[in-house]
Amino acid sequence: MPEIEINPTTRIEGHHSTTIDVQDGQIASAKSHMEMFRGIENITVGRPPSDVPQITQMVCGVCFTSHRKAATLALEDAAARAGVFSGVPYNARVLQNVMEGMFLLWNHAIHLFTLAGPDYSDAVADTGYERLDPNGGAGYESALSNQRTLLQAFTEFGGRAPHPLTYAPGGVVAQPDAETMERVRERVESVDEWIGPTDAVPEVLEAVRDRRGPPSGASGLYDVLSVIVAAAGEDADEFGVGPGRFYANGMFYDEGGGLVFPGGVVSDGSLRDPSRTELLTSITEDTSHAWYTESSGGHPQRAPPPEPAPDKEGAYSWGKAPRFDGRAVETGPLARLIAADEDPFALRSRLGDDPRQSSTLNRLIARVQEFLLVRDMLGEWLDAVDVDGPLRAEWTDDFTGEGAGLWGASRGALSHWVRVEDGEIANYQIISPTLWNLGPRDEAGNPSILEYALEGMAVEDPRDPVNVMRTIRSFDPCLGCAVHVQAGGGERFVGDLEPPRPGTGAIDG
Repeated sequence: MPEIEINPTTRIEGHHSTTIDVQDGQIASAKSHMEMFRGIENITVGRPPSDVPQITQMVCGVCFTSHRKAATLALEDAAARAGVFSGVPYNARVLQNVMEGMFLLWNHAIHLFTLAGPDYSDAVADTGYERLDPNGGAGYESALSNQRTLLQAFTEFGGRAPHPLTYAPGGVVAQPDAETMERVRERVESVDEWIGPTDAVPEVLEAVRDRRGPPSGASGLYDVLSVIVAAAGEDADEFGVGPGRFYANGMFYDEGGGLVFPGGVVSDGSLRDPSRTELLTSITEDTSHAWYTESSGGHPQRAPPPEPAPDKEGAYSWGKAPRFDGRAVETGPLARLIAADEDPFALRSRLGDDPRQSSTLNRLIARVQEFLLVRDMLGEWLDAVDVDGPLRAEWTDDFTGEGAGLWGASRGALSHWVRVEDGEIANYQIISPTLWNLGPRDEAGNPSILEYALEGMAVEDPRDPVNVMRTIRSFDPCLGCAVHVQAGGGERFVGDLEPPRPGTGAIDG
């Protein structure tokens, strides 16, 4: 059978395509093409540290909070190492929990209902789950309404969405009063009413399986469970199987100064929690098959801002290839829950064969599990915010140092790496979750997680490789980024522009 190019990948954030070579009904090889150049690291160089969160959050209009959060963590780490910063007040961390929690619910709802969910709807896949049908299904439409409610609540603190102005090095600059907190609480409670109580999971799961329709007061729960029951019915636990290597950064703060969702690395069946030093020294980026110079790779703290090489032989992606101890690792909600050794509500055990398996089904289930867990915590975080308490520590841009901000974004492990010299950014790097999952091969020819998950998969109809698309979307890819392009005559353009493909023009960061 011929080589098949799936271009573009639809229902994801950003521009991506996949090339698969099908032989005897199976995928013999796969290439993941990330089709956008990211030059936002270059834009930060020479600016004061306080500017960076505002700039880097514009990597994406969907992942904005995650990038702003990782940027502030990187700067705080660098300032603390330089001895000019003592830490963020816990009250500010709790308010950040609230904002991050609302953002995660909104983001996971987009994935479950708008991006991946239609793959299992009646309109797209003839599954009988009509509530999931895009542009008409009752579950789909109610999800859109509740996503809007979550963003309205978010803007009470952030001022706007996307690209809020709230997070800053040292904490947050918002100062909510009791009335603001009550407005947010009312909106969050309305979303709670849509979802329904999580202690009803077993009952609602049976209702979904029996096609009885949503019980009163749990329509949202019914719909998210419908997505994963439908996926199980499509045997999604049997395709998109990865190598079983996982990496997670922690996220959300607890009262003891730790993290609610701990980080960790799973490799060869064993879980370990590497020290921060070990973690930071184990991460590298390979540019062998990326349209960047070789010097653009290596350790993210040492590599310069990415320098494009659009005519590079053997390259096929604008994404680098991140590696942990030289190996590709999967990241995302499934990685977080496996690192935490949790199978909330036993959903992966109930619907699949192995709750620790990397599969299309388990990735979907993990997002549902995380969606429900965070919803249950959000009310507690709201109650813990002290409107009269401190929300920001003293901050100065005048220092020299380097640091890294590690955070668990909705799509997986996110890291920002910064070096500051005399109050100016000297170097900046970002490794996003989608780079870990959808990057290209490395120098040894080892595939990325997506490429590995696709290779060996059966393709019954090359004209409609539906399970290939389901697997790509199960990672919830987000490739959207700011593009900094220089035309041949030297004129510069900044904005959401797709760069020339290799050999068609000059690209300069």
